Amino acid sequence: MSSPREAARYSATSGWHEVLVDRDPGGRWQILDAAGSQLVVVETLTGHDDRLDQALALACDYAAEQQAYQDGRRESDPFPSASSMGGALDMTG
Repeated sequence: MSSPREAARYSATSGWHEVLVDRDPGGRWQILDAAGSQLVVVETLTGHDDRLDQALALACDYAAEQQAYQDGRRESDPFPSASSMGGALDMTG
């Protein structure tokens, strides 16, 4: 994987989350939700013509929807396992 690029951030009860864009080993764009040493894959773009701009737009939209949920402006969690960091990868080693 390349070096992840921060696209957006949001504040949750567990602290700040960074929403990152990176490529997986197959070269597909991924949207990642990172908090501390926890990392969740939110989405993998699978189109052969997907570009960085699309990944960044999706990451920003995801962060905005998560922030709306955290602020009480959205009724349901847009990605429940990311908010609770359930099923997250531990990136500490």
